[in-house]
Amino acid sequence: MRKYFIALLMVALLFVAACSNSGETVTTATEAVTGSEETPTDAATMDETTTEDTTTPFTTAEDPCQSFNLVDDVLLSPVNDQVPAVSDADLVTGPADAKYTFITYSNFTCSHCANLEPVLIALQQLYPQDVRLVFRYVTTGSISTLSAQAVEAANLQGKFAEMKDTIFAAQATWWEFSDDEFRAWLDERATEFGMNVEQFNTDMDDENIANKITYNRSLVDELGITGTPTMFVNNRQYSPYQDRSIFTLATMLRAMGISDQLLGDCPTVSTDFKDDLQAVISTTQGDIVVDLYEDQAPNTVAYFKYLADNGWYDNSDIFISTDEYIVSGDPSNSLYGGPGFVFYNEISEGTMDEEGLLVSFNQLGTGYNSGLFMLTKGAVTDFSSDISIFGKVIEGLDVLSTLSDHPYSLDPADWIYDSILSITVQEK
Repeated sequence: MRKYFIALLMVALLFVAACSNSGETVTTATEAVTGSEETPTDAATMDETTTEDTTTPFTTAEDPCQSFNLVDDVLLSPVNDQVPAVSDADLVTGPADAKYTFITYSNFTCSHCANLEPVLIALQQLYPQDVRLVFRYVTTGSISTLSAQAVEAANLQGKFAEMKDTIFAAQATWWEFSDDEFRAWLDERATEFGMNVEQFNTDMDDENIANKITYNRSLVDELGITGTPTMFVNNRQYSPYQDRSIFTLATMLRAMGISDQLLGDCPTVSTDFKDDLQAVISTTQGDIVVDLYEDQAPNTVAYFKYLADNGWYDNSDIFISTDEYIVSGDPSNSLYGGPGFVFYNEISEGTMDEEGLLVSFNQLGTGYNSGLFMLTKGAVTDFSSDISIFGKVIEGLDVLSTLSDHPYSLDPADWIYDSILSITVQEK
């Protein structure tokens, strides 16, 4: 139940839209036999049985730390060993040695599937060496099956991607076609792609392709796919309760990319400070010294100190820099990466109306602090997240002002100019 709660929280606070199997094109064994197909739908709804009160903070002063990982607790299920291995028979885009393999079970008559395809293509173009796309069709008869025949026949002439993408993109055009009308439309597309149309038609009706489609359908049923699109990332099913936007998927890859940097479960920290504390934030432009507010925000300072002492901030990019503030503290550069746990931070009543404030905040909701922090260059005019002001710059405001502007971006090609080399927390 915890995973469903977190998923709903993320729907409310992080992502744009949620989809459940109840809103997808369902492909059951009965429909495979009868050849029935569903009308495309645009709106997906959440199963009300999974709803829970989402106003309760995830951590509190009494229970200040919880294990949490965006990928493991929200986006991906554990590895499913029953997912068939990628083979030469699969329809694949991207390198075989990619870090991330997306296997998508898709139906050409499913509107959500049509919406997902360009997102996956864009993701693969954004991370061309890291992402491999494996397309597995789920057939339900009639045009759904004809589409599968078409992409298999097109693949024999090196035109799989062109045919797949065109069929999905034109879904609204051919939706009410008869089988004969659809085949004529496919011939026009094959001509546009410079294919041998006669061979294309011969291959569409070839017994080998028919047998492959039948076999693939048996694998779908064996795996227990009940809705499309169903997506696996490195054999881990992507949650049906999260949206499938390029932002969400790119954020997921960024968070997966720092798995070897996680610090583990909740640590034991002490808020019993005997002396005043300072943090020396060493950047590529020089040092910034911050007086920490251990009396006002002892919990926030304690976890900040733990993360600093354990190297979490070492060589961390300043991945957002504006004329008002900088943001760092997340090695994934996504705003949503974390050390493997989240912690309670004291919410400040004041506003960020001056330069040099050290501010802890998070994007996931109350009690989900993960070590992300901001240093203000001046008054911050537009920020709505819960914040904890837990320090003030006492040296190095000139260094802070020289840090180069850099907008938020998930594009790995965007150059980041400045970084934090280390943070050392010391007694005054």
